[in-house]
Amino acid sequence: MDKTINQLKSELQEIATQHKQINSFFFGSFHDAINRDAVDYRLMTATLQPGSIDENVVNVSLVIVVADKYNVDDFRVTDEVHSDCLQILRDIYITFKQTRLEQYMDIEGTVSTDPFINRGADVTAGWSMTMNLSIYDNGDWCSIPYTSYDFENDN
Repeated sequence: MDKTINQLKSELQEIATQHKQINSFFFGSFHDAINRDAVDYRLMTATLQPGSIDENVVNVSLVIVVADKYNVDDFRVTDEVHSDCLQILRDIYITFKQTRLEQYMDIEGTVSTDPFINRGADVTAGWSMTMNLSIYDNGDWCSIPYTSYDFENDN
């Protein structure tokens, strides 16, 4: 793979750190993130989903969530939270379409989005988006760290 999952995680962390409206990032499930002791909202999470491996790509599916905390008594604020969080997801999508990231991957298909309201440990609202990424992979069998495996490719 041209980029590993750890490198993708680092890229997502950098995007979250550099975006002026995101205050914290968690690589894992949204529910695990909000159940930590202190979450600094606006929160961005990235959760791996089932993927696949093909001839020249490794397909990775990610659910990216952007959420903010709000006062449950002020229902009008959910409109603001939904508006802001969707714009941040759009910013992340646009970032993924830039040359820096397109050097080693493509976004496959349409990115789906879904608004939510969560009344769990924290009362939050926001959006999630599912991105299917095709990370380039040249299938270099010579770089596999085997000690003495014989591929029998001497034909």
